Amino acid sequence: MHDRPLSKRLSASLLVLVAASCVAGCAHLAVSPVWGEYADLPDRSEVIAGQLVIHADFPLAGQHRLVRDLETLRSDVSQELGLPVSDEPVHLYLFQNPARYDAFAAKHFPNFPVRRAFFVETDTTLSVFAPWQDRIAEDLRHETTHGYVHAVVPTVPLWLDEGIAEYFELPRGDQGAHRDHIAHLSGRLLEGTLRIDMAALESLHSAGELSQDHYAEGWCWVHWLLHTTPARRKLLEEYLADLRRDGQTAPLSVRLTRLEGSNAACAASVRAHIESLAAPRS
Repeated sequence: MHDRPLSKRLSASLLVLVAASCVAGCAHLAVSPVWGEYADLPDRSEVIAGQLVIHADFPLAGQHRLVRDLETLRSDVSQELGLPVSDEPVHLYLFQNPARYDAFAAKHFPNFPVRRAFFVETDTTLSVFAPWQDRIAEDLRHETTHGYVHAVVPTVPLWLDEGIAEYFELPRGDQGAHRDHIAHLSGRLLEGTLRIDMAALESLHSAGELSQDHYAEGWCWVHWLLHTTPARRKLLEEYLADLRRDGQTAPLSVRLTRLEGSNAACAASVRAHIESLAAPRS
């Protein structure tokens, strides 16, 4: 679920009869849903763009710039994270009328709070649902990132799943620099209330536990790992590669402590990174 700040999106991982912790906002179904059987899904037009199968209830051009943007995002996610690409379809269902989207979500996901968009993973499908509105580009980049990542790494820790999606929800030219999160974290830093602790993030297993601080810190760790040193970038890439083989592999925080020497050293470096990002540009 994307509660950032409790008014945004919902990412839900619907896994059949799973009772343990899940990623990307946990929910459970007794059966695996088949979206194609729902009569109220958007079906007026269909666009195939690489891995994406986009269903809309309005005419959508295959060369629409947002479609091209989402298609390009696939290679960006792959290259930045060192992940292979997948041919597994990611279905995007786009509703022209937000009220119709709200009705669909309320009918089929009655236990989910209302959000601008959401991602659902079942044992057979990867799907994104969203209404066409002013922030559709940001929402679809975020949710589609979940789809691209989960197509190759089915089990991703909740905090990292959201941190990666927050990183890639931005326009390509921003290079992952999330100004809202930078402002939030630097404000916490000035207040003396900022807590940098990856192990604490790793203890979160329910999307309902995530706060603005968690989303911002998750994004920050991802940006720090990707934009500071080659060793840190490699560590993230190796961790994701290991998750592909074994979802119970050693936590990233443990690996990072080995690399950096201590949790305190990691936290100090991340704080310095936030200060650098928040510093006025000349």
